[in-house]
Amino acid sequence: MDQGTVIDLEHEAHEPVAQWELREHGPVDMVVRIQVGTVDGGWYVRHQGFGDRRFADKTAAWQAVRRLMGQHDAPWERADVDSEPFRVLCRPDGSRVLYDTHDDETLHACWGTRQDERWDAYLAALNAGETLRSTKTHALLGGTIELIEYRDPVDGTQRFAVSTAVEAGADWRVVDYRERGTADAQYEQEVRDNTDPVLPYQSSDIIDVRVSRRSRPPKGLSVSPSGEIGETEDLEYLGLLPPRKNWPRTPAAAGRPRPVCGMTARPRNWGPKEVNVQDVTPQAWRDVTDPPPNDLALAALPDGRYLLGLADDAATHVLGTRDGRRLCTVAGHAERVLSVGLTVLADGEMVLATGGQDHEARVWTTRGVEPVAELSGHRGPVNSVAWAAPPGNVPWLVTGSDDATVRVWNPVTRETRAVFEVGTPSIDLVWSVAAAVRSDGHVCVVAGIDGGSTSSTVYVWDATAGTLAHEFVFEYADPGLRTPHVAVATLADRSLRVAAAAGGVVRVWDGHTGEVVRTFAAPGSSGDGSVALAVLPDLRVAVAATGGRRTLVWDTESGAVLAELNHTAEGWRVPVDMVAQPDGALLLATGREGDTPARLLRLSPYW
Repeated sequence: MDQGTVIDLEHEAHEPVAQWELREHGPVDMVVRIQVGTVDGGWYVRHQGFGDRRFADKTAAWQAVRRLMGQHDAPWERADVDSEPFRVLCRPDGSRVLYDTHDDETLHACWGTRQDERWDAYLAALNAGETLRSTKTHALLGGTIELIEYRDPVDGTQRFAVSTAVEAGADWRVVDYRERGTADAQYEQEVRDNTDPVLPYQSSDIIDVRVSRRSRPPKGLSVSPSGEIGETEDLEYLGLLPPRKNWPRTPAAAGRPRPVCGMTARPRNWGPKEVNVQDVTPQAWRDVTDPPPNDLALAALPDGRYLLGLADDAATHVLGTRDGRRLCTVAGHAERVLSVGLTVLADGEMVLATGGQDHEARVWTTRGVEPVAELSGHRGPVNSVAWAAPPGNVPWLVTGSDDATVRVWNPVTRETRAVFEVGTPSIDLVWSVAAAVRSDGHVCVVAGIDGGSTSSTVYVWDATAGTLAHEFVFEYADPGLRTPHVAVATLADRSLRVAAAAGGVVRVWDGHTGEVVRTFAAPGSSGDGSVALAVLPDLRVAVAATGGRRTLVWDTESGAVLAELNHTAEGWRVPVDMVAQPDGALLLATGREGDTPARLLRLSPYW
């Protein structure tokens, strides 16, 4: 049977001969019309849902009319010839209304018995298309407005669809266009028309549209698991708001807690015979032009995978280190995200903490876009966050801020377990915090503080007892702003190490006795970079530090350089983190301008 050829009747001289319309139609269908007539070179048939086609002769055209009528389970009746209804869905400018949740005047509503089959084809084509522009609505709505370039599944032509779904699952409208310029203009119009001052967009590529990445429900409102929106107190009273997260406790240590010891053996003064250095940066990151991270953190999962958290100005991302796949992105701070920390719970779930310039810290899971805890108490930017998981307890979160305090939080109750004051707010800035669980079960907290003078201070506390264990001072020849960074690690022999990078020096201490284990010249001119520690299976401790355009890794016992990484550019923030792998290798992550979102190196020393 002759299927005809696609024709655009709006740009062809034609003469209607007859027209029909459905006498009855379903609740989700519209009044469908079919028209037949003559056109230069033959006959044409037009259908509101299936478009316009040219046929070689009258017989083929009338066969097409009967075939199209058979696509609908309803009787037809003759109607007056009127071309205007056909222009409602397939407009003179070439645009088409494909689908609309709240309007029956769509192509979707005209497809009769082929409705599901046809729409599935268009959905597949849209999903396979390229998203050219995107606006993300408020998290409470969970929708998007997108401009998508795709291939029409019927005739293979390139088209541009504007998909508007302000509230996911509640509304959706898809209109497509022949020209990119027309679609661009309509996309921007849709974004502006749907602007809501109470529930602003999470993100948009239109510069002058208001965006709030915080994207939380308006004050006093909450959302129940069933989607019901109401006042928080009322929903809590009705029992509609369950706990935002069930926190498993860290298993208790086997046997009694052991006392903390200093180094239990003399340092091994020989370095590795060789170190195999592999750049294992995922291929997916190599062509990415994301801005360098403000902070990063590595975490090992029980199944052997490693995850990397990256904090940039707008959001925090969690990525797999094996394939580089982005697992989640969370955004909720009103200002820049300055810090990120990862921890794995007893049930294997990973949670992340973020600190922002908005004076707040937040705790997230990788499964949702809403924070499970919002920690307000600092009166300055939260420059650093760190986790510790004491046995028999939920993990503790440690935060450091420009307000000259270090706070230890219970993320379940959102209350502070301890507050350590280190000087004058806005003068004594806490640039970095680190935490670890000692062999006696107590949490060791370390902080690097700059007082804006000729020295920086590293404090070491027993956070469980609330006491100061050590105070280490870095002296400088010239005054100036420094950004001391710290790290801490516990060893199986019940000792612990504390490291700090400040003022051109990287220093490692015995965290129990306070004695200096090793001092290195930090990379970079000022030496104000980041620092990380990792413990190898044979109890050697590696320290990594960044500065300028270099990252260096040393063995703290022999002082040998394990690796040196040269970067393409310098940056204000030069984060680094490092974890030991079960086979004795080290996984190193560092972020720098021009080096993709992050660089990953695997270091395999052979002793």
